[in-house]
Amino acid sequence: MKVGILGGGNWGQALARLVIAAGHEPFIAYRDKRPPHVLPSTDDPPRVSAACDLLLVATSAAEVRSAIRQAVPGPRHRVVVAGRGIDPDSGDWLTDAVRQECEAVRVGALAGPAPVDEILNGGLSAGVVASRFDEVRALTIEALHSSRYRCYDSADLTGVQLSGAMVPVLAAVLGLARSLGGAGVGLHAMVLARGLAEAVRLGQAVGADPLTFVGLAGVADLVASQALPGHPHFEAGRALARGEPVGTPTPQRLARALARLAKLHGVDAPLTRGLLAVYDGMPPIDAVTALMQREARREHG
Repeated sequence: MKVGILGGGNWGQALARLVIAAGHEPFIAYRDKRPPHVLPSTDDPPRVSAACDLLLVATSAAEVRSAIRQAVPGPRHRVVVAGRGIDPDSGDWLTDAVRQECEAVRVGALAGPAPVDEILNGGLSAGVVASRFDEVRALTIEALHSSRYRCYDSADLTGVQLSGAMVPVLAAVLGLARSLGGAGVGLHAMVLARGLAEAVRLGQAVGADPLTFVGLAGVADLVASQALPGHPHFEAGRALARGEPVGTPTPQRLARALARLAKLHGVDAPLTRGLLAVYDGMPPIDAVTALMQREARREHG
């Protein structure tokens, strides 16, 4: 099988390695700076679309629309977004953004714990592909599943995309909590558990399956983000706690999009709001104090 990959950065390269491990041929359209160790590519998104029925979108969330406009997928294509779920500017699901920009209708999303450097160096990992179309899930599994990468399937497209968007936000909150003076594993564990509860509340409000958030796209990806040294989203939170410059803007941009989504559906999202408050200048210790002083309530329900 020929598999198109839109995005030639490290994540696109990692997906290409997984495609090769599964016994297939990747075609990469480079849209950004080439990483140090690259595989052959066509450098031309329309040619990738012409050669492949399955397209994996491996750009940043902000670049998905541009990548699709360049590749021009048609009705015959299956398009799977391997990104963070939500367009931070419009608040649209990334699969909806794909359908808005082209004639493809059979779309899906790929998420899960996929440490790029580990994949590029032969490490083992897993993910989940979600779509409302059986053939999209089946084709993606065929393209990626191997002894190096277990690819599971799900019909919960909304939940998988929301999980992908929530993980960077919660990873930043965990990094912040872990780096406060005097904070310990108790605060870390509480943030982890309540962050997942927040994700589940929002997920239920938008029609997602709560079990998705305790699977590969949710808790597994979140655990990987705090366990991997130097993970950009966890490190963003650590930098906030220390009052240092924050590297990636992803947690902040996604937090704003998720806060809008939560407000739209009347969902309480205190951790997301707390992170935004720190980004907006509130001292981290004050944000944590405000969270700790919230009224006691039932854990579930």
